[in-house]
Amino acid sequence: METKQLNKKTVTIKNFLIKYALFLLIILLWCVYGANSPYFFTAKNVRSLLMNAAPLLVYATGMTYILVLGEIDLSIGSVGAVAAAVWIISMTEYQVSLPVAFLLAMGTGMICGMITGTLVVKLKINAFMVSLGMQFLLRGICYFLANGEQILTPECVHRFAKFRIFRISPLVYISLLIAVVMALIYRYTSYGRKVQACGCNRKAAQTVGINVGRTKWIAFVLSGTLAGIAGAFQCINVGMLLPNSIGSGSEFLAITACVLGGTSLAGGVGSIVPGTLIGVIFYYSIENGLGLLGANVYLYPIVRGIVIYLAMVTDSLKRSVSVKGGTEE
Repeated sequence: METKQLNKKTVTIKNFLIKYALFLLIILLWCVYGANSPYFFTAKNVRSLLMNAAPLLVYATGMTYILVLGEIDLSIGSVGAVAAAVWIISMTEYQVSLPVAFLLAMGTGMICGMITGTLVVKLKINAFMVSLGMQFLLRGICYFLANGEQILTPECVHRFAKFRIFRISPLVYISLLIAVVMALIYRYTSYGRKVQACGCNRKAAQTVGINVGRTKWIAFVLSGTLAGIAGAFQCINVGMLLPNSIGSGSEFLAITACVLGGTSLAGGVGSIVPGTLIGVIFYYSIENGLGLLGANVYLYPIVRGIVIYLAMVTDSLKRSVSVKGGTEE
């Protein structure tokens, strides 16, 4: 009897550690950085961290829907790059206002998402291959639009970038608003329930009358639209369009943040707030702390690789625990 109770306690503790591993790691990470750098917990550094994390949060918010459906979208970084090129060129060459330029960026991202979604849903092409092809195609279009050159952001963007609300960049508020709205859609609307149902069991979802194809298509459109916004945000943070780096690798970072936040690569499980949000903060806390500690710049790719492996291990452990839990029940 005592052995059974001891085993139950051990399993409970193990499940707790796996479930809340990310939160525990963040606390540990913050303690280490705080002890070694007097600047880590300063208000200025926190504001900088949040501003840098804003684009990734927008990318990852759209990616959460894709992963919950059990799909993948490797094109969002390049979608962001093309949208950023349209965004900045419309202002520098055609004197379009900043709000209209943002709408153009969103529209560009939406069209890219529609194309990807249509190829996946209508032509039944594997999402991995479609999005990989779109990644190369759209990056080439970005180079073409920018003529392979860097384009500085105009004065209106500089004024917007310097604007602060309670000493915090508006990008932080906009990205948080997007994450919260998408989280509410995911949790409380019929479409959000359809996404979860399709991710858990597509055949069962079809049986109860859910249009799986349309649900997937809308998810790709949403992901593309948010990627367009994120690409413009990256340009604002950098102060220019860099065709070779804007959005580069953002798809992998978005997937990593989602998985760290509890979204399963197998589909059916995930959350934007707090899940994906915490994953984004965790990732940028690592990079921010390394910068404050003066770490070698060549260490950054190594750390990114470790974080990606950590995300995969976390996802695998959570799935194994859920399977065992279901078996035990």
